[in-house]
Amino acid sequence: MKKIIHIFKQIIIFLIIFLFFDILLMFLLPIEIKNKIYDRKSHKIKSYYYHHDLRPNAKWTENWGYQNAEIFTNNLGFKDKKIQKVNFKKHNILFIGDSFTEGVGVEYQNTFVGKIDKKINTVSNDHRVLNAGVVSYSPIVILSKLNYLINIKNYPITKVFVVLCNGDIHDDLYRYNEIDKNYVVSHNDFLNIKILVDINNFLKSNTITYQFIKRITPLSNLFKSLKTDIPDFKNYDLSQVLSILNTLPDQKHMHNKNEFDKWGKLGLEKSKNYINQINKLLTERNIDFSLIYLEEPIFMLNDIKSDFYKDFWSDVALENNIDFIFIGDFHKNENDKFKIYREFFFIGDNHFNDKGNGVVAKEILKKSEYLQKLIN
Repeated sequence: MKKIIHIFKQIIIFLIIFLFFDILLMFLLPIEIKNKIYDRKSHKIKSYYYHHDLRPNAKWTENWGYQNAEIFTNNLGFKDKKIQKVNFKKHNILFIGDSFTEGVGVEYQNTFVGKIDKKINTVSNDHRVLNAGVVSYSPIVILSKLNYLINIKNYPITKVFVVLCNGDIHDDLYRYNEIDKNYVVSHNDFLNIKILVDINNFLKSNTITYQFIKRITPLSNLFKSLKTDIPDFKNYDLSQVLSILNTLPDQKHMHNKNEFDKWGKLGLEKSKNYINQINKLLTERNIDFSLIYLEEPIFMLNDIKSDFYKDFWSDVALENNIDFIFIGDFHKNENDKFKIYREFFFIGDNHFNDKGNGVVAKEILKKSEYLQKLIN
């Protein structure tokens, strides 16, 4: 028994020493080398309050469909044009939403937030634009993160644009459970104990061993990284695209009445409740709030209207005296909807490409009274 205890102690000592030098080596490495070592998933970290976030001061190459994009985050963990420390200004404008707002597959300067940022920088030195959007955010997570940024971190945010998409209600209903009085989102994805979340994030960000293990486990990851064949997305026709989009679980309520009756109505009501709470949170801090509803391509490709959802969110905004902006002009004057899709979206996906983000930025700038006053 003593021998076993002795061996166990030796193992523990070895692991502690090994971990110490691993952390030390990672600390001493230049940031450029660190960012080459990081596993492709290491830029995503857990959050005790709002489930997940982006790793601060990160750089990685993101592959989305047929495009590679160089992505950076600033010291706050927000997508940005480079790794930098955020210096708040007199007016700080925060955009927050899901993957559409983050701008997956698109470099910051080409996202709609980045283009709005550039436009504002040409007319004002007193305004700072920030992008707190991350893939798979929904109103419940947005509520939690806004509370964290405003009431816990006390960032001097003066204007918030919340960007909604129809897929969000699926996450509010099925991925995330509830939010408690401390604005902690409950879920079943990982054991949400703060110290464990902090340890996980620390090891993910500060050890070489973690990066190595994530690259080779499970073994399927290793084989995926060796694959070089890419589907010929650019030659997909309408039927091939719809065979992908129409089968996405979070999109079915938009074109299938049975799915809408089954869970769509409930999801909308749940998301509406969180938007009401977001409005209350921002009103208490005297922060101006605009709600943006972004129409997804599944509507135009299936030749169905988005009026129900547009009216639903417009009514929510009207009831709460929230500024409401609907984004859907990108296809209204074009009969060939698939042509518009190929021009503005990643083929085989529902996200805007570089050019699509550009038209979204123009529409937001055109329809937002707040931004119009600023740029004119």
